[in-house]
Amino acid sequence: MLKRTLCAATVVACLSGAAFAEDSPISANVGFVSDYQYRGYSQTSENMALQGGFDYAHDSGFYVGVWGSSIDWLDKGGLEVDVYGGFANTIGDFGYDVGVLQYFYPGGEIGGESADTTEAYVGVSWKFLSFKYSYAFTDLFGAADSDGSEYYDLSASHEVGGGFTLGAHVGRQKIVGGTSYNDWKVGVSKDYAGFTFGLDYVDTDVDNDDNADARVIVSVSKSF
Repeated sequence: MLKRTLCAATVVACLSGAAFAEDSPISANVGFVSDYQYRGYSQTSENMALQGGFDYAHDSGFYVGVWGSSIDWLDKGGLEVDVYGGFANTIGDFGYDVGVLQYFYPGGEIGGESADTTEAYVGVSWKFLSFKYSYAFTDLFGAADSDGSEYYDLSASHEVGGGFTLGAHVGRQKIVGGTSYNDWKVGVSKDYAGFTFGLDYVDTDVDNDDNADARVIVSVSKSF
């Protein structure tokens, strides 16, 4: 699976030689992280991951996209592929985003169950603040009888000049039939030479799982 992700990342990187035009509705991205964390949990057993994706955005606000990453938390399978679509737009300083996200784990299983998950989401934003609510229509990442689980995401991002951006996030994962928890993140990113470099501190209030411990994550990414 990692080989497939490497190949996908190479294809995206090759596109930089003929990058999408600035007014093109199609964009691409590729990145490396020292640890792929999602909602406070490491998806790679605190190891590095390669990631990349494509997006299409119409002037009307309609968008679709696909994104993939190497992972290491399933009993079987080592790839995550996300397919999503929705509508997003801005009205002055306010914005909205409504859509559906399908998480695919090709050949992946956890506890004998598929980890594939479908979530709908709605987000609102104002200047540097954003809030997003996600609702799972299926079992959440293989957890039995967990459909109806919810995630709340409050984030802030502020450019401070010199290509630096400060960011902060706090989230609440409510798991039907399971243990709910909180996660948070603070970090800084820097645009340099066409790349974005990031440094983040991530933690949760989960006490019994090494994959949810506090840690520092380094990232580098490029968009085309």
